[in-house]
Amino acid sequence: MKGTVLAVETGPVVRRAALQRDGVLEAVEVDRLTDHQPRVGAIYRCRITGRITGIGAATADMGGGITGFFPDAADLSPGQSLLAEVRREADGEKAVRLSPAIQLRSAHLVFTPARPGINISRKIIDENERARLHAALAPFAAQGGFVVRTDARNASEDTMREQAGHLVRQYHRLAEDSSLGQRAPAPDAVARIVAGVGHIDTVMADEASAETLPATLTPRIDPSPFETLDLDDVLDALVSPRHDLAEGWISIDSTPALVAIDVNTGSATGGNATLRVNLDAARAIPRLLSLKKLGGLIVVDFAGAPKGDDRARIAAVFQQSVSRYLEGSKVLGWGPAGLLETACRRPGRSLAMLLLENPR
Repeated sequence: MKGTVLAVETGPVVRRAALQRDGVLEAVEVDRLTDHQPRVGAIYRCRITGRITGIGAATADMGGGITGFFPDAADLSPGQSLLAEVRREADGEKAVRLSPAIQLRSAHLVFTPARPGINISRKIIDENERARLHAALAPFAAQGGFVVRTDARNASEDTMREQAGHLVRQYHRLAEDSSLGQRAPAPDAVARIVAGVGHIDTVMADEASAETLPATLTPRIDPSPFETLDLDDVLDALVSPRHDLAEGWISIDSTPALVAIDVNTGSATGGNATLRVNLDAARAIPRLLSLKKLGGLIVVDFAGAPKGDDRARIAAVFQQSVSRYLEGSKVLGWGPAGLLETACRRPGRSLAMLLLENPR
């Protein structure tokens, strides 16, 4: 299907949301409806229970018998109560990772109470538009900071002020509640996708999902939107370690320490076959990592041990794709073993784990 399509489907265990552009899967999010553990983006009232000497961290009681930790706790003291946002989900023996720098989101804004300043998306390049948006938010600057999203372009001043006021009031309501526990839920699968998208041409949803969509999304009812768009087959392929390219293929293997990626030329032939496959892989790998929800240290073994100009071309294409698909990641460069290394934020559980019937 042409254009930008959002598909949402709800089953007894999971709700799945996917974004497709011109027939190509761009993003997928999964909510496990039976899982009530803290999720990334949820806000909790916590109490500091102790400090971890030597690493500057602190443990916290999140209520309900849940323990979290703050990795940078220089300004936190035992007994202190504060609002915190979940930045990483619990994983095995690792506790929930928390940050006191909470973020509250609306359609066009992100409110950061602990980080002042008005920061407008770099993709809004018109200086008059940037000045207009900044002026609309200036009356609220004393309350905290704001990040203006790209899709705020051309939004009215009244809309911006209404959203800013709502976020400030929401924060004050959260701050007034002193009881431990969750104060605001994590954004759901649809919200996580829509937050990074501008215009959506078509929304397809089954009846159960349509009832939960925000008022800004008008769906076309389809009993099986993922089947209609052939997304079930795409997701099945995503959980496999092997991914075929136009020529050659990629193998992606995740371990607790790192994600190892091997690029193979397969049956590709021709004088520059190795470079063609490597450039294709450099474009594809960040998108695949984003869809598979893999992060941490990423090491890529490109085919044929590229050197010189080929190495520079591969790194440039890879960096461009990382900037598009892996927000907050840093390409570290070529290591001594000839592998291209990248540090990528861990998004939580992998897509394969989320789609399992019983992930834990």
